Parts: sequence; C-alpha cells; structure tokens
Amino acid sequence: MLPTDMQDQGSLDRRGVFSLDAPSPSVCLLIQLEKAATEEGGVTPSVYSRKEPVHLAEKEKQKLQVWSRIMPYKESFAWAMIPLFESNRAGGLSDAASPSSPLAPSLSGSSSQDSIVDPISKLALDGKVNHYSSGSSVIVEISNLNKVKESYIEDSLQDPKRKVHKPVKGVLRLEVEKLHDDHNDVDNASEGGSMANDLNDAGDINNGRSNRSSFDGIHSSVNSIAIAKKDAHHNGHTSNAENVDNFQAFDFRVLTRSEPFSQLFHCLYVYPLTVSLSRKRNLFVRVELRKDDSDIRKPPLEAVHPRERNTMLQKWGHTQIAVGTRMASYHDEVKISLPALLTPQHHLVFTFFHVDLQMKLEAPKPVIIGYSVLPLSTHIQLLSDVSLPILRELVPHYLQESGKERMDYLEDGKTVFRLRLRLCSSLFPINERIRDFFVEYDRHTLHTSPPWGSELLEAINSLKNVESTALLQFLQPILNMLLHLIGDGGETLQVAAFRAMVNILTRVQQESSDGAERNRFLINYVDFAFDDFGDRQAPVYPGLTTVWGSLARSKAKGYRVGPVYDDVLAMAWFFLELIVKSMGLEQSRLFYHNLPLGEDVPPLQLKEGVFRCIMQLFDCLLTEVHERCKKGLSLAKRLNSTLAFFCYDLLSIIEPRQVFELVSLYMDKFAGVCQSVLHDCKLTFLQIICDHDLFVEMPGRDPSDRNYLSSVLIQEIFLTLDHDDLSQRAKAARILVVLICKHEFDARYQKSEDKLYIAQLYFPLIGQILDEMPVFYNLNAIEKREVLVVILQIVRNLDDATLIKAWQQSIARTRLFFKLLEECIIHFEHNKTGDNMLLGASSRSPDVEHPASPKYSERLSPSVNTYLSEASRHEIRPQGTPENGYMWNRVSPQLSSPNQPYSLREALAQAQSSRIGSTARALRESLHPVLRQKMELWEENLSTAVSLEVLGITEKFSVAAGARSITTDYAKLDCVTSILMGLLSRNQSLAFWKAFLPVVYNIFNVHGATLMARENDRFLKQIAFHLLRLAVFRNDSIRKRAVVGLQILVRNSFNYFKNTTRLRVMLTITLSELMSDVQVTQMKFDGSLEESGEARRLRKSLEEMADVRSKDLLKDCGLPVTALEAAPEGSSDNRWSWVEVKHLSKCLVQALDAGLEHALLVRKVHQ
Repeated sequence: MLPTDMQDQGSLDRRGVFSLDAPSPSVCLLIQLEKAATEEGGVTPSVYSRKEPVHLAEKEKQKLQVWSRIMPYKESFAWAMIPLFESNRAGGLSDAASPSSPLAPSLSGSSSQDSIVDPISKLALDGKVNHYSSGSSVIVEISNLNKVKESYIEDSLQDPKRKVHKPVKGVLRLEVEKLHDDHNDVDNASEGGSMANDLNDAGDINNGRSNRSSFDGIHSSVNSIAIAKKDAHHNGHTSNAENVDNFQAFDFRVLTRSEPFSQLFHCLYVYPLTVSLSRKRNLFVRVELRKDDSDIRKPPLEAVHPRERNTMLQKWGHTQIAVGTRMASYHDEVKISLPALLTPQHHLVFTFFHVDLQMKLEAPKPVIIGYSVLPLSTHIQLLSDVSLPILRELVPHYLQESGKERMDYLEDGKTVFRLRLRLCSSLFPINERIRDFFVEYDRHTLHTSPPWGSELLEAINSLKNVESTALLQFLQPILNMLLHLIGDGGETLQVAAFRAMVNILTRVQQESSDGAERNRFLINYVDFAFDDFGDRQAPVYPGLTTVWGSLARSKAKGYRVGPVYDDVLAMAWFFLELIVKSMGLEQSRLFYHNLPLGEDVPPLQLKEGVFRCIMQLFDCLLTEVHERCKKGLSLAKRLNSTLAFFCYDLLSIIEPRQVFELVSLYMDKFAGVCQSVLHDCKLTFLQIICDHDLFVEMPGRDPSDRNYLSSVLIQEIFLTLDHDDLSQRAKAARILVVLICKHEFDARYQKSEDKLYIAQLYFPLIGQILDEMPVFYNLNAIEKREVLVVILQIVRNLDDATLIKAWQQSIARTRLFFKLLEECIIHFEHNKTGDNMLLGASSRSPDVEHPASPKYSERLSPSVNTYLSEASRHEIRPQGTPENGYMWNRVSPQLSSPNQPYSLREALAQAQSSRIGSTARALRESLHPVLRQKMELWEENLSTAVSLEVLGITEKFSVAAGARSITTDYAKLDCVTSILMGLLSRNQSLAFWKAFLPVVYNIFNVHGATLMARENDRFLKQIAFHLLRLAVFRNDSIRKRAVVGLQILVRNSFNYFKNTTRLRVMLTITLSELMSDVQVTQMKFDGSLEESGEARRLRKSLEEMADVRSKDLLKDCGLPVTALEAAPEGSSDNRWSWVEVKHLSKCLVQALDAGLEHALLVRKVHQ
C-alpha cells in the first residue's frame, strides 16, 4: 500500500539487475520515490511557494500553471535504504544474511539450496520490513520510508549528524532474487545511458552506479545479483503493466579492472553536488559542452545524453530544482559524450537558473543568476570533487587569462559550486606516461614534431614503467601504435618500439597469467582487435619480420642483444600470429572486390625480399630450438610448437610451396636420427602441420610431385618406428592413425576417387614396412595394432591395379605382405568372454570375466580411442536405472538426465582419464553392465571387420593368381593357405561365416588342383578339422555352413581324384582327433552316461552331408545350386556321386559311434 497521493491510474513497474563482484556490507539498495508535481490546475503550490491552494492569489495560480508547461517537475517525496548483506563479516559469498537485512540466507550467501525461506515465514526489520518467499525470490515489504523535506545529495542521507528523517506512511513491496552466472555476463554490456535517464536513483553506493538491464528471469543472469523489482499496489490490487523503458547503465567497475577495455567509450559523467548562496533560491543547473569561448549565444555541442530513450543527443541537460534553499543539493547525473580529439578550447558551461514566481510578468521564466566554466583540458583527468566560482556574465573569450580581470563573480568570487567529475574513456588515458606517449605519437604521425623523434623515443622507453592496471586497460591502442612504428617508423624507432612491445607483452603474460601459455588478453587482441590499420597504411608484417629478423641475426652472429631476446622467444607465438594475421588481412583486401562468387581466395604472393627475410628469421629460430633442446629447456619445445603453428597458418594464406621451403629447412636442421628430445620436437612439428584441413590437397615441392607433406610424414614416421624410444614410437603411430581416422570421417572425401587418392598417398608406407619387416616385428602389441589399422585402411581403399603392384616384385615380398595380414588376424582376434569355442556358447553374458578375455586397451589403440572420444556426439538414451559404482552417469547435468548411461566411447574415455582402467578387469567392472555388454559387442564387430577385410584381400589375390599376373609360389599358394588356416583357426562371428563359404568356393574353383595336391595335405587336414569343429556348434546357421564346407571338399575330391577315398581317410583321422577335444558323453541324473549334445550335433551334421535335398541349403549359403557339380574343365560329365557321399557319411558316423562306445565302455570298466 503506497501513500494516497502516490496512487494514480498508471502503474509503476521498474526492474533493476545489479551485478556485484562480491557481497559486501556496504552494498545497499537506495530507493527514491518521486511523483509528478504538476496537476491539471498547474504545479502543486507547496513546491515553490509553500502556500496551500486556498492562500494563492489568482495571478499566482496562473503563473504556476504557465511554469508547469515550461518545465514539468518531479518531486522526490520518500526514500529508503535497504542493506543487502551481513555487516559483521568481510562479505564473502558464503555469508549469511544479517538481522538488518531483509534477504534470506540463501539470497545473501551462496547457499546451494533452491528454496529461499518457508513461504509463510516472516522476518521483521525494526518492525518495519517484512519478507516472505514467492517461488525462487523474496518479497520484501518496506514500511520505514523516510520523508524528503529538502534537496539532498546521497551523502547527506547517511550522515548521522543530520536530523532524524520523518517517516512516510505507506508500504513498498519489492521482489528480490539472487541469480547465478550461467552463461551471460552483463558486466561487459555496452553502455546505454545514464542512471538519471530512468529512475533518478542516487549514486555513490558501489562506485556510484549499479548495473541494470532488462530482466526476463532466464537470459539476464549474472554473478552475485540482487534484483530489485518495484511494484506499485493500488488499493490492494497489483498492476502488471510492463515497463519497456529498460536500459543498461555503464558499469564503472570497468575502470578499475586490470583488463583491456573491451569496448569503445568516451564519456564524462558530471554530478552537480551543491551550490551555496547567501539568499534562498529555487535553483537548478543547466550543463552544456562548448568547443570555444567566442560567443555564448552560439549553440553548444549536441553531446548530452537525453533522459528519454531512443532520442538524439541534446545540447544540454539540467538538474532537478532545489526549492527555497540557500544550500542547493543535487543528486542528478549528466552524461556527456566527449569528442575524440579534445582541444584546449573544449569546456563545460554550467548555467544557474532561479525560478522566480514573484516576477510581475504574466508568463514567468527562469532567471539566469550566473555561470561557471570548467576547461576540460585542465580537469579532464580528475576523478574527485571540483569547486568553482560563479560568474555573473560570460563575456567573449572568457577562457583567456587576459579577460578574467574584467569578470564579475557572485559571493565575492568564492568557490560556491561543488561538482563531481567521472571520466569514463577508453581513448583518453589518466596515466601520465601513456598520455605522453599518445601525444608524441600523434605529433609524429601528423608530422608536427622534429624528424628525429627524440621525444617519442623517450615516451616509448618510459612505457616500461607504466602501472600494470593502466597498461592493461590501454593495451590495445598501445600495441596498435607500437606496431605502426615497427612497420613504418625509421630504424631507431622500429627497434625501440619492438623492444618496448616485447617488454609489454612479457609483463602482460606474467602479471595477468591465468596459467595458460598464451595469455587470453593477447589472444583477443590478435584474433579480434588487430585489423592491420584497415588498409589505411602498409601491412605490418614486412616491418615486423625485418626488425625481428635483424635482432635474431645479431644474436646468431654472437652480438650481445641483452635479456630481451629470451623474452622475444617466449612471446614468439604472439609475433608470429600477428604476422599471419597481417598477411591474411592483406590477402582478404586484395581479392575481396574482384573475386567471383563461390571461388576460393587465391594464395597471397609474398615478395621475394619479404619471404627471404621470413626464411632467415625462421632459420634463426630453428637454431634456437636446436640449441636449447639439447639443454632440456621447456622454452625450446614451446617455440617448436609455435613454429609449427606458424607454418600451419601460412598454408592457408600464402603459396604452399613457399611454406614447403620452410618445412624443408626444418627437416634439414633436424635431419636423420638425432637426439631423442630433438626427434620428439620433429614429431610434434609434423603432427601439427599435417593436421591442416587442406593436408590431402597439398601439392608437391615440384609440379610433377605428389603431396610433399605426406611423403615427409611417412619417411619420418617410419624412421621413428625404428627408434628405441617407446614413447616416440607410440607417438608416431598415433599421429598416423589419427590422420587416417580424420580422412575417413571427413565429409569432403567420401567419394571413392577421393578415398583412392588418399590411400595412394599413404601406400608407400606399406612398401617401407615390407622392405624393413624387422622394424615391424620389433614393435609392441599396441604399436603393431596401430600400424595394422593404417595398413588395412590403406588397402581397403586401394584399387585392384595398385594393390596388385604390391604382389608383382618378388615371391618373398608377396609372402611378407600376407604375413602382415596374418598379423592382423592375430592381433584383432576376439575371444568371447567365458566361451568355449567348440560349444559355441553365447558371449552376451556381461558378468563373466575370462582370463583370456579381450582387453579394451589391446583391442583399440589409444589414439583411436582418443579420436573417437573427441569425435563422439552425446546421444539421447532411454532412461536407465542408476547404480552406484558404475561410471555411466554423465558428468554435466546439462547434457542429459543423470540417469542416462554414457555412450560407450564417453564411458571409456572417462574411465581412462580417471585412471580406473589400469587393468582389463578394473576397466570392465567400472562400466555399467549395459555398457560392458556393448563393449563386448563392439570388440566382436571390430574383429569381424578385420577378418572380412583380410578375406576380401585374399579373394582378390586368388583372382590375380588365377590370371598369373602376380609373383607368388604357384606350386603351393602358401599365401592363400596360410590366411585361410589363420581365419579358420580363430573364433569368428556369424557375419564372417556367411561371407567365408562363397570365397572358399571361388578359391577352390580357380586353384582346386593346387590346393588338393599332396603338397597341401597339411592345409587340407587343417581345413577339414575346423569344418568338423564348426559342425559341433550350437548355432545352427554356422553348423549348416560347416556341412556345406565339407561338401565343397567332397566336390573337389570328385573333381580332381574322381573318388573320395583319400578324403575319407583324412576326415576319419581328423574326426578322431576332434573327438579327443569334444566331450562326447554326459552324465544323466541317475549317474549313468549318455551321448552328449555335442556328439548329437556332430552326428546330425555328418548325416546332412549326404542329404540330396541340399539345393535350398546352398542358396542360403550364397552358393549356386550347381555348386556341387564336379565336372572337369572342358567336360560335361558330373562326377558327383550321392551314393559315394552317403558311404562317406556312413563311415564317418560309424567312426563317431565307435568313439562314443569306447567312451561309455571305459566308464563302465572304471565303475
């Protein structure tokens, strides 16, 4: 409930967002209530005359009515001061609310509880302030409003010597809420107006002003915020009309922070405080900015920000009226936009008006009683109070010393006008050294100083003594000016500017260090602020490389260059990125207007002299890396990475072949087998530069050559694989795998011709490995897997013609190629957890751990895991059941519900980063059972993919061997037989067996005579054994394919030997060997023995061999229905005989029965 005279038809809805660096007991909300002092009949009489309406004469009423139209007036009538935070502590974030604060503990502190207080609870402040919770905010009822009886400044409200303020009857309700800093930062909001524009809040609390912005409850959350929303209640009803006049006030804390100004602002805030006169006056002050003192009648500059939003700058601003007082006090703020270039003639004029209602005029006007003048060139740097005298008149040229003697002052020339200035400028520095540098720089660039520039040189050298806060605030303009001098300032100034810049950069890096090697302020400067002077002058990079190169060559020649050179090396990343940015901006400007739409920007053509200078600088820096690496200095490694990123960036801007000159220079400097630390630097250099987006499309050094970088990379990678340092071998293999993965998933290279081109780029690596196989065999298991992944990926995308070339050089080399494929089968074998291979048990049980189970770290190389983890996308999964102890809850609740499991990649990456996965068992047990099962499935799919790839390569080899277009041992075809035996002897998935039979059928069709010859008896026996083993499997699909495989052997026996006699002997012997491994009997409930399930499945398979209804089975296995026809080449006679096949089947079943009877008999004998 508000006072009666405050109630009107409109509603007042004001919202303020106040951002605090930290809670403090001195932080309060100062709320001022005001009302329009005009009525339909004119100004309320009590404002000026202190008379009640009944005592006013008619002429006075008319004068008031006229005056109300000339200058509407808002009368302040009540105020309240509300403390926000505890007063008995330092005001940390964990402070609780004090008894004098209306806020609940979770508002004034950083309580993690979401609720504020119980909705029905109420706390009293001296019996005058109550609050209660409403949702996530607190409603504060303020009844201790104080009456405003006189004009005031904020200091007087809190002055204990002042008389007690009388209370005002009424209740003000505020909704106060603390918001947390999620993702928005209003501290960096752009300047939008002054505090006087809207609420006329007084302001010395919290550096004079509070930050305010529009508030929607969601998007305007800032750090340690108290939100004050004032709602006017009329007769118990609340109006929710929205006030659209929200604005963001300037945050004065920007001026005290040690960080570069992030926006352009150049304003002067003027606060008239008091005017002390000998007579009572109705006084207000007008403020204006003038550019000269020639004539006061000329209009002032339009530089004053208006009270209303979205209006143009005004010529002046004025305060409220201090009514009937000798000591006029004001709490107004006038914001003035200053010109970019201030001259000695720029000044403020304050005009003092008295509202005289006793004039014998029909239309009263304000009467000018005097002026005050403030030259800005003298007082612009002041941030404290200023006292000025008041002049009766302003004569022409009133700023000049000669005219001051003729001026007439009020109050005997005493300084009766007190005001406060607050300069807020990112253009005009307060620091004297910076200001001197700016002045001398302007004089130099405008050619108004002597040509030798000694004053500028002195100003440059004095920058090293600038206080750090001021240095950081004006960091960007200082760097711009120094770069201008480095680029075009004469040799002496260039060297001085470069050394000063190195000193500044080093200080910024050290004094504002956030732990990163690249300071964030400097990064922001390079990435966003630096524009190379917008094509208004020559680019910076030629001058910068010249000055730096000259210093580097002096150091290389043994001259003393002082400690600055170490600082140059430490900040080399900044200078090199500036050089690249300058080149990029020049490239953009050159081709921006004449480049057809959709075409790529052509490379920037560097002038020969500039590129030669860059080469010399690069060579000097490489020498530093080389020498300092030997001493084990960390600076050398950082500089090495910086040079790599420099080349990486240049590849996108200049002609790539020029960059290759730099790379070649690097490789020559680090040629051959060098020290371990140097070799590690070389690998890092290659790792960075080969990660370029256009790596695949890079040309060769000569127009006839292919990708230069790929050839260098392959050579150095293979050299590293022959290195003794295990960490470097792992790093080299990881570089290669990550690159291959990147190419595979790159959307630009998904066409088959693109994949072929990439495979051909890396194909020479296979040749190097085949030439030096001992290097491969010397690798450990993880390194071998990474190399094999690369080989398989290369071969997978090669065309047949290129692949065949690898088999055409020699028999030994062809054998070595297939030795690599055998290694693939061995190192990517999947042993099912808890699975007996013969029984064909399921591998889907996640809780069984087998000693020979596959270990994730051995199945997937660390580099592939890292790449896939980074590339993984968060997936939305069905709700799972939380179980403690499993690493399957997402870390960030923003990503998804905590009850949703990780994807497998996320979980494994989390386990590895937390060092849980040190052993296979620990890794598996850290996973949720669902993810454990998922990992098992992933491992099986990986093994299957490798087996299918090897199988496909073997089939291509078989076709090429049939055409006699390769070099191999045609007498035994040992390359084929070794691969087939390797595939059969290992556990494979159903997907593999489905693909296996058609390939084997085709191979036997082409090379059956060679494979069935006596020289390959061992191969035949092995393949027969594994087919019989598969015939025992519980999986019926695999078992039936084993039956068809046996039939293929029988068909080839008919085809080449016309009978099955030799095959029958081999199968019988093999069957007896298999039965020694298979449990052919099992115990019944009564203790007796019976035939086991394995024996029954084997019997069924042997009987199905002779089933004449096998055409459907052949179709199911992907074979033609004529697959069993045994007709020699050139003959139409089918040698297949079902009678003989049935005889073969019967013999094998008899052998099985004999083995079964023997087992039963042995059991009875022992009983």
